[in-house]
Amino acid sequence: MTNDYLELRHLKYFVTVADELHFGRAAERLGISQPPLSQQIHALETRLGAKLFERKGRGIALSGAGSALLPRARAILTQAERAAESVARSQRGELGELHLGLVSSVPFTVVVPRVLARFRERLPEVRLLIHEMATSLQIDALEQGLIDVGVIRPEALPRGIKAMELFKDSLTVAMHASNPLAAAAGPIDLHELADDDFIFYQRHLSVRLYDEIIALCTRAGFSPRILYEVRELPTIIGLISGGFGVAVLPGSIQRMQVENVVYRPLAGTGATTAVWAIYREDAHDPMVQAFLDITQCQVSKTLERR
Repeated sequence: MTNDYLELRHLKYFVTVADELHFGRAAERLGISQPPLSQQIHALETRLGAKLFERKGRGIALSGAGSALLPRARAILTQAERAAESVARSQRGELGELHLGLVSSVPFTVVVPRVLARFRERLPEVRLLIHEMATSLQIDALEQGLIDVGVIRPEALPRGIKAMELFKDSLTVAMHASNPLAAAAGPIDLHELADDDFIFYQRHLSVRLYDEIIALCTRAGFSPRILYEVRELPTIIGLISGGFGVAVLPGSIQRMQVENVVYRPLAGTGATTAVWAIYREDAHDPMVQAFLDITQCQVSKTLERR
């Protein structure tokens, strides 16, 4: 055998001749004339140092070497086709990994779970890697290329980061069932919570939401008495379930039902938060674009249902 590398076209020619056991029919199937095909098979035999076909009567048959090569040649051609298809699918955004950041509250919304389900349905071979991260951490991770898309609560964004609003979310109050306001009829006024202890997210994790709640309390005539500042939504809900204070939270959190936790709407503030999808302005990854397209479609469908 020479040191020359085998070429895929030689293996393709060989497999076609082996299938047909006739140079004329093989050449016709390949769309070439018979003399060049015969030359290519001869070149392959020279490279391998073995005869691949033998004369048999008026036709040809595989030699022992040809019979040994055939299954391996088929496997190599199949692998090459799969590799090319994988590259093509990756270029179309149908294969690979998408790193998605999520704030802990958004799985309780209507839109985001639908987006995730539709993305998985449309692109089943894209591995969706979910990173549960606070808003500020997602913005940093997106800038550093650690995530491809983020789903956050509104925040000031640095240059080069774009946002798509998914929906607006009214604010609600979470409190223990023993709180006298838990059993009251209708929405409650924020000033009625002036004597309660509050539980907040740590400010650096979601600056805008933190400041908005402080501003709402100020407009209601009091400064909230903050008992705890925590990092995660389950911690807030768990503390409230244990009888520790109240919290002003996005309304979609009401889908998280926990023993002894009651949710009450706020009266008269008109205050809302929102959910954004964020991405890098210079992102050209087709998977990112596919995610954003699916997201926009689901947002439009949600608006139509209202």
